[in-house]
Amino acid sequence: MPRAKRPRPVVSRVIAPLLLFVACVPPAQQPTREPILPEDPPGPTYNSRVVALRTTLGRAAIRLEMRGEVETVKTPGCYDTGKPYGCAICPLVGESDPLDGAVLESLVTAFDRYPNGVIEATHIDKVALCKDIIYLDPKGRKVAGTIDIEERRLLISLDAFLDRDYEWASQWYTTEHIVHHELFHLFEHERMRAEFDDDPEWRLSNPLGFIYTDTAAATRPAGFVNEYATTNEIEDRASVFEMIMSAPDELCTIARDDQIVRTKVELVWRRVAALVGDEFMRARAPCVDWIERRSEPRTTGIVGGAWIRSGIGITRQQWLRPPAR
Repeated sequence: MPRAKRPRPVVSRVIAPLLLFVACVPPAQQPTREPILPEDPPGPTYNSRVVALRTTLGRAAIRLEMRGEVETVKTPGCYDTGKPYGCAICPLVGESDPLDGAVLESLVTAFDRYPNGVIEATHIDKVALCKDIIYLDPKGRKVAGTIDIEERRLLISLDAFLDRDYEWASQWYTTEHIVHHELFHLFEHERMRAEFDDDPEWRLSNPLGFIYTDTAAATRPAGFVNEYATTNEIEDRASVFEMIMSAPDELCTIARDDQIVRTKVELVWRRVAALVGDEFMRARAPCVDWIERRSEPRTTGIVGGAWIRSGIGITRQQWLRPPAR
């Protein structure tokens, strides 16, 4: 059954407004990625959860960005006023700053859900831990997480969760929701560019007469997994994948009574499975039992124990199974 809703905490909905509309060019071939493991010993600012996060990301060759030589990171929209997206400014946190352990553990849990080959497919390079995300656009939106596609960087705002009841916030979203949502944007941009740029098949699955608007619906309408999914088709698809990975039971409860949501789940599922197989989704969301099992991807992807990309075999990491939250 769906979780009972409580008064919405004062945190922003997971938003990924940045760099979603870019030039349609083939993704560049990426070099083989080498693991980035934390140095030993960790030093005077040792934080076991930070080290665990660095280790998890490092296995997939993702760099964790915290305050050090660089104090702040900015998205390309901050430097080029002609770009059709906003500017996000991320003041980085340091290991000595107040860090919510539940947030860090949720990030580890999110990335641990993926085989390394799936992470490779997104080409993500960096995860930035921000004190806050200052998003400069005419609407003054407040964001808890966003993706910088040009830099392949995921930005997470810790201010959205600091000093708040994390279990309460998780009734709506957690950092794990953010990771799955934003990774799908990267995955779609890198591996499903045609659908990323224009997806008539998806639009045909919507309720008759529905038109996306820039403002999210006040309540979840039929045909959508959440309110934010009503803003545009890119966010709609990412919201479906987010639910598959972070809230599968809630998703299946919705889908049982909503044929449009069932159709959207199947579209996302089959597109991802065609590239990387569906083992990792099937392990996370076994309730999605109406979709036929696909043991191997149709094109390139995870085959046996390796990730195949442009003729290069990349060793696949063993799955890390975190305890259930």
